[in-house]
Amino acid sequence: MDATYGDMGYCFAMDERKVMIDMKQLMLRYRTGKVALSGVNLTIPQGQFVYLTGESGAGKSSLLRMFYGGLRPTSGQLFVQDTNMREAGEKQVRTLRRRTGVCFQDQRLLFSRTVFENVALPLHIQGWNRDRLIPRVRKVLAFVRLEDRLWSYPEALSGGEQQRVAIARAMMATPPIVLADEPTGNLDEETARHILDLLMGLNQLGTTIIMATHDLHLLNSHPGRVVQLHAGALVGDSYAAA
Repeated sequence: MDATYGDMGYCFAMDERKVMIDMKQLMLRYRTGKVALSGVNLTIPQGQFVYLTGESGAGKSSLLRMFYGGLRPTSGQLFVQDTNMREAGEKQVRTLRRRTGVCFQDQRLLFSRTVFENVALPLHIQGWNRDRLIPRVRKVLAFVRLEDRLWSYPEALSGGEQQRVAIARAMMATPPIVLADEPTGNLDEETARHILDLLMGLNQLGTTIIMATHDLHLLNSHPGRVVQLHAGALVGDSYAAA
């Protein structure tokens, strides 16, 4: 990735990797009684690129939602960026979310707002003014190669471009961790590989990436740690090399 982006606030110290996520005997049971996750033990250090794999309903999305406080554990232990997710109050969860970038399969862009407004949203919420936001948004859009789309609306973009806007929004506040839920699920193979290139480039700058996916063929060109879930249980943890 172009060295131009080395001043974006990334490049975390890689020689002293801290634990970003740590879970022990993690369990999630919905009010309906359905068990979404059961007895999961997993540790993810800073700077890893982790694929969450498994069949539909295996628990991938539920686990990602727990990482930003969208769901709370029923029992067991879950620490995310040193935050105890079973005991954290709403203020602590809001603070955690400001340190977490999230990309969804459906992007969840605001179609009535420009690309600039969509990407600027995380820092706009934090109180940044427009004059300060514009150069920051331009720099982030340059990273995803959409600097010429600053004032476009999402409906004018392709599916791949919309996903790149979602990645730009997720990295806007230079979070140490980015969660991606099936970000390539609706894309053709070439576009999916480009999205993976962007996430890998972000990872090389030190960001921890956790990506839920069923596109296992992408592992052939984009290696990483593969965590496999089945029926809510952890059944595999290995490293896929290119």
